[in-house]
Amino acid sequence: MASDRPVHPAVRPVVHRDVVCPFCGLGCDDLTVEEEPPSTLTVRSTDCPVARERYSRMPAAEPPRVAGVPVPLAEAVDAAAAVLGAAQAPLVAGLGTDVDGARAALSLAERLGAVVDHALSDGLYRNLAVLQRTGWIATTLAELRNRCDLLLVTGPDPATLHPRLFERWVTPAPAFQAPPSREVVFLCGEPLDTTRAVLSGLPVAVLAGDPAKIGDAAAALAAAVADPFRASGAAGIAAGDIAALAERVVTARYAVVAWAAAAFEGPHIDLTVERLVHLVRAVNRHTRCAGLPLAGHDNVVGVNQVCTWQFGVPLRMSLAGGTPLHDPHRFAWARYAEVADTVVWVSAFRPEVPTFPAGQTVVALAPPGTAFADEPAVFIPVGTPGIDHPAHVFRSDTVVALRARGLIDRGLPDAATVLKAIAAALPQESPPC
Repeated sequence: MASDRPVHPAVRPVVHRDVVCPFCGLGCDDLTVEEEPPSTLTVRSTDCPVARERYSRMPAAEPPRVAGVPVPLAEAVDAAAAVLGAAQAPLVAGLGTDVDGARAALSLAERLGAVVDHALSDGLYRNLAVLQRTGWIATTLAELRNRCDLLLVTGPDPATLHPRLFERWVTPAPAFQAPPSREVVFLCGEPLDTTRAVLSGLPVAVLAGDPAKIGDAAAALAAAVADPFRASGAAGIAAGDIAALAERVVTARYAVVAWAAAAFEGPHIDLTVERLVHLVRAVNRHTRCAGLPLAGHDNVVGVNQVCTWQFGVPLRMSLAGGTPLHDPHRFAWARYAEVADTVVWVSAFRPEVPTFPAGQTVVALAPPGTAFADEPAVFIPVGTPGIDHPAHVFRSDTVVALRARGLIDRGLPDAATVLKAIAAALPQESPPC
């Protein structure tokens, strides 16, 4: 028997094209994302595991909580302000947010006299420590694509952290003029199978070596570049192979030395990066060469940019004394969290929050569905930049800020709005007599 119920046509998915992905720092702006009602997103244009995983994780909105009890947003904001108004040694960290969220978080930190750091600053500071000490010669992703004829990839394959690096910036034809050839050499690291597939049309050489001795290989290569008769083996790579690579590097038109410091393992990684920077400097005495330090998950580069232009110093700083005090060792968030009495943790890109010391007061801004080892004093669910609301994020090479548009509406506030509301609700300082 036929049903009397009306038949409704199937709801077609909404297709979003040329979507900017804000997650890994490459700033890929060519994604096609399908939206199935009510708020399910699926990436259709790429197999990038970062994009597919992040866009697919879109739980429904949930109310804020104070001490585990659901409350309206205004009540949660007031509770957060009351907690922070009583803090003696506050920490504003995580900072996985867009540029507007970073500006609001830093303004709140200034009101509180807090220490400021990003959750992923360890990888960033492996590079910044060298930049602060010695300076460097660095390039951009566009220069890599359009001018590089020899890419020297040092250490673990960067595609582990930035899956579309080679697809987007190495294999495409240059926009200006094609180099005579483009060769990719892996030094002290094996390319992933996916990387080999992407690079199948280019000459690829692998000098595997010992990944724990990348710095030794870089130093040996720099010595061979300076004097071919000084070529010696290092990191399990034969002297002849080091000499041949040195000759190839100095005859290149534009060589690029790339690394992802966050993937390096072992102590004193900044010294390894320093040797890579020294290698770039040595090659520049013969031909054009530049480094490409890769970083950028959760907009760590953008947050550091905001911190630097607002306060004149980078992340890992304290605002407790009324003027910014930068100390990359003392004010690393994991170290300072051991002594902070109150933590504001902002993690708008991902629902992972660290475990804090027992008894510590935590105000958490994170996506709905975030799991906590211990229920925070205040939890306010916020939207994901580039998904729930438009956002600006910085690319890994620091020179480009990309605008990602909002795709869905789960009814979640953005981190900047919540942080500004908390700052506005803080107890006002008494005017001087």
